[in-house]
Amino acid sequence: MFVLSPIDAGLAGCAPSAPRGSTLGFSLVEALVAMFVVAMGILALVALLQAATRFSKMSELRSTAALLASDIADRMRANPVGSESGAQGYDLTDPVFPSPLAPTHAACTRQAPCGPADLAHVDLADWTARVRATLPEGSAWIQFHAGPAPAPEYLDVWVGWADPLTLAPGIASDRAGAQCPAAWRNAEASVRCLYLQVAL
Repeated sequence: MFVLSPIDAGLAGCAPSAPRGSTLGFSLVEALVAMFVVAMGILALVALLQAATRFSKMSELRSTAALLASDIADRMRANPVGSESGAQGYDLTDPVFPSPLAPTHAACTRQAPCGPADLAHVDLADWTARVRATLPEGSAWIQFHAGPAPAPEYLDVWVGWADPLTLAPGIASDRAGAQCPAAWRNAEASVRCLYLQVAL
């Protein structure tokens, strides 16, 4: 016959007993809720990564457009007579998007020097080729304004491109191309532009 000692008997009386009908551990509902919370967190991280990638690409394109606009501005300031020649100089106001490349022109050399208008055409041919090569559907719009005295004369420069994430027709864009010429906005919903005013 097995007899409990007084100490064992006391411990046996203090042992907690699980209530009848209860279960230990996680229930199926609790596990499903935990999985749902984790899945929502993963989806949020994926959306955040996608947005970061898109805004990084948009920032890269805008920086490229700013460099291109500064490049043509320097060329126009270096050739003020050509800049003031309107359609015979640096003007590019084609309403088509993407805008056509400027026609090629013979290079200016010591043996065949260029006048202001010829230099403007050489600059435009080189510059529009760079715009097209470095931006998606890269386009350029340049317009001379003769300000009445004593207002300075200036040129409007737009460098445009198509947002690569809204190239499919019929897809609404999350940002309007309000900085673009109206002709471009009507031609292409995904157009983005950088505007620079160049005073002469």
